[in-house]
Amino acid sequence: MTEQSPTFYQRHKRWILPIVILMIAVAVFALLRATKPVAPSRPVAEKVWNVRALAAEHIAARPQLTLFGRIESPDSSTLSSSVTAHVLERHVAEGQQVEQDDLLLQLDDRDARLMLTQRQADVERIEALIAAEKVRYQADLRALKIERELVTITERTLERYKNLSSRQVASQNQYDDALRTKQQQSLSLNTRQQSINDHPNRLAQLQAQLKQATALRDTAALDLERTQIRAPFPGRIASISVAAGDRVRSGDALLNIYNTDALEVRAQIPSRYLPTVRNQLSNQQTINASAQLDGEAVELELERLAAAVDGGRAGIDALFSISSDYKGEPGRAISMDLLLPAEQQVLALPPQAIFGTDRIYTIIDDRLTAQTVEKVGDTRNEQGQPRVLVRSQTIPSGAQILITQLPNAVSGLLVKVAE
Repeated sequence: MTEQSPTFYQRHKRWILPIVILMIAVAVFALLRATKPVAPSRPVAEKVWNVRALAAEHIAARPQLTLFGRIESPDSSTLSSSVTAHVLERHVAEGQQVEQDDLLLQLDDRDARLMLTQRQADVERIEALIAAEKVRYQADLRALKIERELVTITERTLERYKNLSSRQVASQNQYDDALRTKQQQSLSLNTRQQSINDHPNRLAQLQAQLKQATALRDTAALDLERTQIRAPFPGRIASISVAAGDRVRSGDALLNIYNTDALEVRAQIPSRYLPTVRNQLSNQQTINASAQLDGEAVELELERLAAAVDGGRAGIDALFSISSDYKGEPGRAISMDLLLPAEQQVLALPPQAIFGTDRIYTIIDDRLTAQTVEKVGDTRNEQGQPRVLVRSQTIPSGAQILITQLPNAVSGLLVKVAE
């Protein structure tokens, strides 16, 4: 009996059976998925953000510009020695308040006194020479009169001997002696006249020497006076470089003093505020500023703007005078609020109401609406809280303005204003 050949299923049942089982499983899974119960869907609720709002109120307010400055003293002097001497006494200490002409340091003045005595002696010597010259001049004038009379007498004598000699009554020797006497007397008269004529020149030389000696004496007196180092103005001692016993030379620095009545504050004003400030200064309007220094109120007034600008700086330095009694020390940093002219129809908003640099949000029908505003400046309310002054022509009075800083604030966002 012949054997039958195996069927296709028999030959491939090892891989056909797994495929069939897999297909049945997929069909059962699809049937279960299609017939599973469906849960009822809920509508998605829009999130509501709780915020705070402020009613818009257009007011007139003076912007306050916050500046950071430094106290300076234009009248700050370094006092130095004008003589070479030892420091004898020190009468002040660093930080001490002094008045004008107060004695600060005393240098050894013995050398200066000796030099002044010597110079005074030179002056007195030359004054004596001038007095002697004047006496000599008066004596020459009196002697000149006598010399002229003597010349007249010798001329008459010579004339008489001449006549006698011509009549051969007098000898030639007598005539020669009379002539010699007349010539000698004439020479003496010329010498006396020359001395009188030269008197103005001799007197001028002595007076020039007296001026020179007087100048040297006055210089010595100044050197003696400068051995006392005195305050050139009322102020405070900033530093002292010497102590008693130190030897100082001419030109050596002794101490530094600054004028407490001339302290200023230097602060930079941003460029966008400069036209307003210049306009006020041109109209001679007072520009005030206020600050706190060591817990005390300090009042300042803008005096002038700097004439030069340092490289890399956008603004210009302004110099403020200090009106208060307490003025601080040079070099101290100070924060001040500068009052600008009043602005009309502006909104005073807390800083958290400003988004970016020029955007706020109004609330209309519980949804946000973006508004672009112009920032005018900063100020503070009656409680001292900071406020930003903005201007907008599209925001009416009474409109609700968002004052909560939302990181996702956009137009159309649903909000709820908290009471």
